[in-house]
Amino acid sequence: MVESYIRAFPGLASDGKFELSSPDDPNYNCIAWAYAMFKDRWMWPPITPEGIIFQPLDGYPWWPEGVTIGAGIECLVEAFEKKGFVRCDSWEHENGFVKVALYYNPQNGYMTHAARESRQHDCWLSKLGKGHDIHHGTPYTIEGNCYGKVFCIMKLEDK
Repeated sequence: MVESYIRAFPGLASDGKFELSSPDDPNYNCIAWAYAMFKDRWMWPPITPEGIIFQPLDGYPWWPEGVTIGAGIECLVEAFEKKGFVRCDSWEHENGFVKVALYYNPQNGYMTHAARESRQHDCWLSKLGKGHDIHHGTPYTIEGNCYGKVFCIMKLEDK
C-alpha cells in the first residue's frame, strides 16, 4: 500500500514524516476530517461534475447549510470561512491556531482535497479518499497529478 501512495504522491518518497496512520475507512473523507475532524460523513457539495444538483439522501455527500453549492475551489473556501477559518500566508504552525490546506485542480478550478495540521504529531494529516489517513511533513508533499496544488492555507483559532 505504501508503494502505491508514493506512486500517486511522489513527494512522499522523500518526506521523512510520511506514514500510514489509520486503516482504510470509507465513512469519511479528507474534507470532513480537515473541516471538523468528522469521521462519520463524506463532505462534498451535492453536485455532479456536470453541474447537476441532487437531493441529499443516505449515502450522498454532506455540505454545510448556506454555503454555495459547486465544485469550484471558492465554494470550498466559503465552507471553511463559514466554520471560522481565515486565509493566511504560511503553512507553518502558529501558536493558538490550527491550519488547513485546501487543494484544487488548476486546469479546471475544482476542489480536490484538504489536509489538516497536527500539532500532536508535528506534521500534516490527510485522508486519502476511502483509504488510509496519512501523516506528511508539509502540505506540499502531496501536490501532483492526484490532488493538484495547494490553493490556500487557512487557520482557525484553536480553542
